Amino acid sequence: MVYRIMKVSHLFINLLFPCLVLSAMDDRFTPIDRWYEVYLGDAKVGYVSDSMQKDGDIIKSRNEFVMQIKRGDVGIEITVEQETKERIGGELISFTSETKMAGMPMLKKGRVEGNELVVYEKQFNAEKESKYPFDPEAGMSWGLRKQVLENGFKATGKTYELKVYSPDMGMKAPAKANIICLGKKLIQVGEEKFRGYEVDMELKGPFGSMKTKSWFDQDCVALRTDSSMGGINISMIQVPQKKAKKMDVETHEILLSSVIPLNATVPKREKNIFILETIEGNWAGKLFEGSTQQVERIDDQSVRVIVDQSVKKKKAVQERDMKSFLSSTIYLDTEDLLIQKLAKKAKGNARKPGEIAKKLTKFVYGHVSGKNYGVGFATASEVARNKEGDCTEHAVLLAALGRVLSIPTRVATGLVYADEFEGEKNVLVYHMWTQFYIDGKWVDLDPALGLVKCQADRITFSVDSMEDDLMASMIPLMELINNLKVTLQPVE
Repeated sequence: MVYRIMKVSHLFINLLFPCLVLSAMDDRFTPIDRWYEVYLGDAKVGYVSDSMQKDGDIIKSRNEFVMQIKRGDVGIEITVEQETKERIGGELISFTSETKMAGMPMLKKGRVEGNELVVYEKQFNAEKESKYPFDPEAGMSWGLRKQVLENGFKATGKTYELKVYSPDMGMKAPAKANIICLGKKLIQVGEEKFRGYEVDMELKGPFGSMKTKSWFDQDCVALRTDSSMGGINISMIQVPQKKAKKMDVETHEILLSSVIPLNATVPKREKNIFILETIEGNWAGKLFEGSTQQVERIDDQSVRVIVDQSVKKKKAVQERDMKSFLSSTIYLDTEDLLIQKLAKKAKGNARKPGEIAKKLTKFVYGHVSGKNYGVGFATASEVARNKEGDCTEHAVLLAALGRVLSIPTRVATGLVYADEFEGEKNVLVYHMWTQFYIDGKWVDLDPALGLVKCQADRITFSVDSMEDDLMASMIPLMELINNLKVTLQPVE
């Protein structure tokens, strides 16, 4: 049960730091090299570098993001490095993106071939290559910045939409970002005040929206950017390189940011009712609905979530709908030989799917002996070998073991009740667990807590086959969590 450290979205780096300079009269390109301090609240946690160079008719861009935080007593460093090659007209040629969380590298590369975008992913032993239809209207580094300049950013009231390719938002299709220009405003940049052109960006996701506010100078160079990353205020302020790379002695604590106070103790029973209310703004998300969870809209700001684990099975889903829940993925790398060996070992003499699922759950609980917050986001094969991690690593390993034995599985993300967590009483905490499809019904199993039968103590926000990158849903999900008030309603 822990706040999952989010990868820093290149969307914020690429779109909100258009640090290029173009002459208003021609297409001359000015190379750039900018540096930014990164703050979570008042605490400095890292830096960003942004550079862009012209080589013939090719624009080469490089972004680096470095952040140091703490989860409990464990220090975590997150680094993101991205390089892109684009033509002078803004057309994407290729990109490379590498993220390291707690030292674990996650590589994603892509290239445009005709009308297709070919994307290669690698993490530990897992490799995957996918092909998607390429949208030439969408941009990355130079392409996005070129569109910002062409559409304008100085005129008050001007609005427009951009299509954004970002490795952390998934490359299957571009996301859409709304740009709102608010005119020239006085802003604080470090210890000084400047007048900059204020620009809002809103990216809508399945659980709500991500909003970011930036201020640019007259050449469309970002002076400052304020946003929310997983419900936590984050600021990026332009400074000289030496100042940007100088880190604070104290590392920022982030673990408790996903904890939601509850008004009462959650009874250990099969049915509970929760009222979810947004603290600011209207309810824009769409929570998961299934046989054990129903969602009812109350008003513009709140919903009622009915969790009932006693619900009997419904009509079985057709086999063709199960392919994505049985396949090997970059995180559920079921083709790994150790994963296959462990699945057979954990199964033992069990025959029925329900019995197998319980045995696998107990096995994973015992196998992951190093229960800590120091792992980034590991694949099943990494967890099998390293035997450490939090709820995410438990859920991923269990899902992979189930698929090896031909039982459909998926990973659930949401909130789970804890009577005590890091000194806080009666709280809901961000959590991940595993669901097995057994006898025509999806069943919750919680390997991190060693539970083969789950009570109505959790709210499911989303379920995922792990076929694609989770970041597209996880970042707005954390935005929602940190904007929630939750109360327990009596069950009649």
